[in-house]
Amino acid sequence: MEFDPNTALLAIVTTGVGYLMVVAGLHKSLLEWRRSGRMCPSCGRVIQERVCAHCTR
Repeated sequence: MEFDPNTALLAIVTTGVGYLMVVAGLHKSLLEWRRSGRMCPSCGRVIQERVCAHCTR
């Protein structure tokens, strides 16, 4: 199998466009970085256990 420069160029351009789309989405706040913790829908605090310890008291 030979190295095809057209295929390599297409892969590089496609990867570059995808990267720029992600950066633009993060910059415009259309995308968010993944959050590490779950939030309680009732009180808004980070849930460490299975249920919110603050709401179940």
